[in-house]
Amino acid sequence: MLKIAIISGEPSGDILAAKLIRNLKLYYNGPISFKGIGGYHMKQEGFESSYDMSVLSVGGFGFDVIRSIPKIMIIRHNIIKQLLEFKPDVFIGVDAPDFNLYVESKLKQNGIKTVHYISPTIWAWRYERIFKIKKFTDIVLCVFPMEEKIYAKENIKAKFVGHELANKIEENLDVDYYKSKLNLEGVIFAVLVGSRKQELKNLTKIFIETCNLIAKTVPEATFVFPIVNDKIYKQFKQIFDSVKINFKYRIFIDQTQNVISASDLVLSKSGTVTLEVALCKKPMLISYKVSKLSEWIVRRKIKIKYIGLPNILLDELVVKEILQEDANPENLAREFVNLYQNKKLQLQIIDKFAKLHMMLKSKNNFDAAIEVLNLISEGV
Repeated sequence: MLKIAIISGEPSGDILAAKLIRNLKLYYNGPISFKGIGGYHMKQEGFESSYDMSVLSVGGFGFDVIRSIPKIMIIRHNIIKQLLEFKPDVFIGVDAPDFNLYVESKLKQNGIKTVHYISPTIWAWRYERIFKIKKFTDIVLCVFPMEEKIYAKENIKAKFVGHELANKIEENLDVDYYKSKLNLEGVIFAVLVGSRKQELKNLTKIFIETCNLIAKTVPEATFVFPIVNDKIYKQFKQIFDSVKINFKYRIFIDQTQNVISASDLVLSKSGTVTLEVALCKKPMLISYKVSKLSEWIVRRKIKIKYIGLPNILLDELVVKEILQEDANPENLAREFVNLYQNKKLQLQIIDKFAKLHMMLKSKNNFDAAIEVLNLISEGV
């Protein structure tokens, strides 16, 4: 039996890894056992997870992160021990580079082949991580085309396998179909507050107050909040219920892509989800707010002009970014309403997003699975 170990630490990575597991089972002619740390979607594919994936989903640089370090170190020690006993044919670290690169180092020292799926953002900051990757990883599976060239310069084996979201999302979405699917009608504004505790704490109240202001100009709009899972919903609802609501709203759990697809415009926190919004061809406003400490650390390290993934990948300020002190309800509401009323600008943004979609699609949905199986077969 083929044994494959995988660790994923984010909801987006859970979806990506689940597709990889599904393709490995389709492409490999024989039984496969999967073990490690994953989420709901991976478990649906028969994956055995030793811990709840949420234990690795800690964002920012503040005290929440510091408090989580001892627990994460214990989990890391235990999972390495478990995987060494499992003796996998290959280990695949999906994103979560700070956690997974250490695991890869220990497993590689014990003769286990290693794959890192989704490159760390070395093109944005902390380029020095590339040298750890060179030492501990046999191949990097890249989801952005420019990453393959960066690794080639350092003589690191890397392969652009396309972005799963670009393969999954239709190029021309039927908005009315998705509105009907979710029993929505009229003007729909999606509001994406995030899936991490610190994001919820920093953004939820600001975004809700922004919605209150937008509703004064667009009272017919329904504001829709997609929440990743029940656990995050409880954290979100606690904050939501503490703020006065003066707008029509709906809340959905585990329906993020459907909600985005059904929307006319999106207010989004920065992160991977902004790429999902772009691939759904939805005009949006990007915002983010972190602690002063986090901002100070990031500004010292960051190498790029933009924070939003669509802007980074297109190397152009296609989507307006409102960050830190500027990320207040008045500014956000004003910019959002301006975008809603500017249909010409919306069409220009949609056209840019269509080009981005084509750039990120892979020719073969099995590329990642093929690379993993090729690595396993090397030297066998």
